[in-house]
Amino acid sequence: MKVLIIEDDFISRNYLHDLVKYSGYDCATAQNAADGFDMYLREKPEVIVCNIIMPGISGLEFLQKIRQIDRHTIIIMITSVSSERLAVDALRLGANDYLRKPLQDNDLIPAIKRAGSRINLDEPISQYGEIDSGTMVLKFNTDINAPRLIVDRLMDELAPDYFESEARANIEIGLSELVTNAIEHGNLNITFEEKSEMLKNFSLEDLYSKRLKDKKLANRKVTVEYSFSPEKCEWTITDEGNGFDPTKIPDPLAEENIESLHGRGIFFSRHLFDSVEYLGKGNIVHAVKICQKSVC
Repeated sequence: MKVLIIEDDFISRNYLHDLVKYSGYDCATAQNAADGFDMYLREKPEVIVCNIIMPGISGLEFLQKIRQIDRHTIIIMITSVSSERLAVDALRLGANDYLRKPLQDNDLIPAIKRAGSRINLDEPISQYGEIDSGTMVLKFNTDINAPRLIVDRLMDELAPDYFESEARANIEIGLSELVTNAIEHGNLNITFEEKSEMLKNFSLEDLYSKRLKDKKLANRKVTVEYSFSPEKCEWTITDEGNGFDPTKIPDPLAEENIESLHGRGIFFSRHLFDSVEYLGKGNIVHAVKICQKSVC
């Protein structure tokens, strides 16, 4: 898989290039959006990682230009603290994901891996037909690797004719955010403050390991109920944590919260689904996506 990195800062560009190459991907770089567009036309990358704030053509302008001719290439935008408000605009313009500076190894590479799993989504319908409605229930143990496994399983069940590739990509990102919240903040009882502190110290996995030593927490389950029809798909994710009051989660893009990670998953998922509603004591989340393709 080929990755194109567009970053005007020389040190950041070289760092990201080496990180991507070391992780086994073919990587090209450009120092601005104009050069990046030319590189895109020549190299045809499957994934583009692009800074939002750059001199000359901005990352948002570049995104618009690409989306006018290409709806399938995965585009991950990079924001700074001062530009994170623009991440919402990027999502509306067709970005698949965004990451916040300063980027860490465990931010970019997992995002590229997620992108790789979405590359070949436009598979033709089976000649033997498809089940066009139904329900399923999945139950998983609390595991730091569970979000990827759960989301992969759910995406396998998503009928290819229900959504265009961009919508499918957004569903995958949104489900990953919601399932991760169910495991981290729900079953493992990790607070937003604890996660923020551990991320600063690059020791989030140590916190996971510590919590999983508690058998009560380790034995908790995540349940995902999925129902689908040609009109809409619905997911209800339930954890066994203590719950929370979602109305008290601050807007992560508000000026006073801009440097905080509080509520990012909740905020992000609400822009990726048509509706997201927290039920009960806050440990149940119901997400809905209305299908968009011609069969709907």
